[in-house]
Amino acid sequence: MLLLLSVAALVAVHAIAQSAASEPTAAARIVFINSYHRGYSWSDAIERALRDELARSGRPIELSFEYLDSRRFGYGDQIPLIARTLAAKYRAYRPEVLVVCDNPAFEFAMQYREQLFPGVPLVFCGYNDFPPETARWLNNATGVTEATSIEDSVAMALKVHPGTHTLAFITSTANSTNARIAEAAEFAIFPQLRQRFDVVEIRDAPMARIRQRLAELPSSTLVFLAGQTNEHTNGRAISPDESASLITAASPFPVYAFWDSDLGHGVLGGHFVTAHQQGETAARMALRILDGTPADRIPVVMQAPTEDIFDARVMRRFGVSADQLPASARIIGQDTSAWTTYRGQIIGISALLALQGALIALLLRQSRGRRKALSELDRERSLLEQHVAERTRALEAANTQLAHLSRTDKLTGLANRRHLDLVLETEFARLGRSGAPLSLIMIDIDYFKQFNDTYGHVMGDECLRTVGHLLAERLRQSIADLAIAHTSSPVARYVTVSIGVLTVHPAAIEGVHSAVSQVDRHLYAAKQQGRNRVVASGGQGRQH
Repeated sequence: MLLLLSVAALVAVHAIAQSAASEPTAAARIVFINSYHRGYSWSDAIERALRDELARSGRPIELSFEYLDSRRFGYGDQIPLIARTLAAKYRAYRPEVLVVCDNPAFEFAMQYREQLFPGVPLVFCGYNDFPPETARWLNNATGVTEATSIEDSVAMALKVHPGTHTLAFITSTANSTNARIAEAAEFAIFPQLRQRFDVVEIRDAPMARIRQRLAELPSSTLVFLAGQTNEHTNGRAISPDESASLITAASPFPVYAFWDSDLGHGVLGGHFVTAHQQGETAARMALRILDGTPADRIPVVMQAPTEDIFDARVMRRFGVSADQLPASARIIGQDTSAWTTYRGQIIGISALLALQGALIALLLRQSRGRRKALSELDRERSLLEQHVAERTRALEAANTQLAHLSRTDKLTGLANRRHLDLVLETEFARLGRSGAPLSLIMIDIDYFKQFNDTYGHVMGDECLRTVGHLLAERLRQSIADLAIAHTSSPVARYVTVSIGVLTVHPAAIEGVHSAVSQVDRHLYAAKQQGRNRVVASGGQGRQH
């Protein structure tokens, strides 16, 4: 029984643990009260940095935003109404942390905090001229101050423009922040600057007066935006962003500011406490409080980091180069060229392309060499083929010549016995196919041996050549008509020939050799009958 109770208890504990683990973690509640309005660069940048830093923590947070809009409508009669509205809105909603931005929101929290958010830790940021003694009486609160230094900003600007003689300050007293800056400048800063420069203050002035005063100043003037114009539009005061744009457009001189929110509105640069740093620092303090650190244990940041920032577009307008700026200065608004943005990648890719180009060039060079070698090889092959063709033609010509020589009697130039045998073979084959008669003629120069003995072999050869040349055109009679002297011939006193003729028919002849034998007998018969005659088929002869 005890064992069963123990097992049941363990199962119950496990189920409770699983149920607790499966429940989603509740989002921490943070209320952010903005002194100004949505669309003001300064407070928008603080709000954006706060959001980003909280998001990076990974903690689920539910943010609520409220706006006092004190820049455009002042900090006056509407404030109690805003307080009553927030009291009704947050009656049943208790945040873990209250964050306020800039002096009006801090003053609002000090006045209504216990009424609206009793016991809720407070984090402030963007507070101008925070008195050190105030930190001692703060309860359950911490934050980061916005300590602008006019002296440091002026000193930095003078290093950029060493030829400056006149310093013009735009100041205003329409709100508590600008009023405190104007008062501090008038009593603590201007007296020191006047010892070295001409100092001109343009306070609570409309744009017409600002334009007029700036137009009267010498070219060696710098303008410092410590306040704003007192212009109104559509029933409200113009915002700091609008004021900065109007003043920088009217100024023929470089304009410096003390808040980085003025960048992008024609301001050249400044020595800034940045809104991003304010919002980021406030978010980190809020996260520490959510992690369990009491706000009183987190020291107030009295001196926030500063940064020298310049606008590249305005630098070009006034001919200011990057070499004139402090070494640590940051330049915004630069042309986002591909080189600036992807310099490392471009260098790497360029090196890769250069290497690739070198390899391609090497391959092309090798390819050209190979093509050249192939061209030379083709040329050599062409020459070789040409030589072979020439040699082949020469061999063919030689073979033709040899064939001709093999079938031609060298002395007479007439066809020889070998050619006769080939022709007879061909003609007798044709005789067998056609059935037409074929005649054979065999000629012998009468008493040619005696001709050689009498006139010599040279004359004998010449006689053979002469007879041979004319034999094809004129046979026996033509030879007799030549009357080649032959005194040793018993037949006549000139060269004569004896001829044997045979005409055969396919059915009457046994073959080539038989026909040649018969015509040879006819030639012999012509000689036996006295020479200088023709003996035709049948053995009969005829003398001419």
